[in-house]
Amino acid sequence: MTLDIAAIRSHFPALQQPAIFLDNPGGTQIARQSLERIHTYLTRTNANHGGEFATSRASDATIDAARAAMADFLNASRPEEIVFGPNMTSLTFNLSRALARTFQPGDLLVVTHLDHDANISPWLSVVIEPGGQKGSFICITATPWEWKNVPPFSPPAT
Repeated sequence: MTLDIAAIRSHFPALQQPAIFLDNPGGTQIARQSLERIHTYLTRTNANHGGEFATSRASDATIDAARAAMADFLNASRPEEIVFGPNMTSLTFNLSRALARTFQPGDLLVVTHLDHDANISPWLSVVIEPGGQKGSFICITATPWEWKNVPPFSPPAT
């Protein structure tokens, strides 16, 4: 099967202009169909969640359907396992702060420079913020081609 690049590009309005996008994931161009769904959501059902009024119920139903579709796509056990948020960095900051409450003295947090900064900074912030010095933070600096040379790592506690 051959990919029809022109047909694929036609679904992305931003790609119809003479520009090169070297964006990171936070600036990824989205498909027209997604833009249309976002427009419909914001103009017809945008409301506080859990309310007892029509737009709130419609908003909740839209999000529930999106979570169910994503759970199916990702083969998640339940739609409740799917979380939407503004971006991966914000979600990881929220997760790191929630989990940091459970850290104990001697706990060890390990990340690598193979990770995107969105998975390094949130964890680093919880060990350097006031009250966050319960555990230790290790960032392995190996590059992908050096990873095979990193010695086996056996921390005292994780």
